Amino acid sequence: MLAILFDYALSFAWEKLPALLAGMSVFLLLRYLLCRTGRLVRRSPAHEIGLALFALYLCTVLALTLLPFRLNSAAGSCALDSTLLAMARGEYTAGNWVWAMMLGNVLMLVPFGFLSPLLWKQLRGLRVLPAGLALILTVELLQPLTGRSFDVDDIVLNFLGVLAGALLSAIVQILLPRQTAALHA
Repeated sequence: MLAILFDYALSFAWEKLPALLAGMSVFLLLRYLLCRTGRLVRRSPAHEIGLALFALYLCTVLALTLLPFRLNSAAGSCALDSTLLAMARGEYTAGNWVWAMMLGNVLMLVPFGFLSPLLWKQLRGLRVLPAGLALILTVELLQPLTGRSFDVDDIVLNFLGVLAGALLSAIVQILLPRQTAALHA
């Protein structure tokens, strides 16, 4: 299962590299211009590096979930039936590919739940959960417009990823208070 995820990640990285480079270039240029004009205040180097990593992460999530972008609303689909419920009822047995995709959907949002509370004090603890849910719902609602599919299971699994990341972030903040405080400064 991990081999499937690893192979998928490598092919994704190679295929989406131009989009990731473009997204990071836009972020860095905007950050530079806003700081130069005084609209944003530069923070500590640790915070700036954290922001750049977070921006790269968001570009990756958007590339993974919205690309290839096809402006054909008829191409998208809406999966309201839940594979998770069917599995819980014993009506469906998942193979390795399904398990890998479910694990991938959880892991995809762990960095959001982990990094957001480290970078922004107002998102500490469980306060990151509504922000994570907003990101998840935005992506899921945009997917049918881009030729991808809306999936209820993705919302549940992504939210579990945000929750796992938030819990991991809270543990790190407790164990390493001085180091994580540097990310806020």
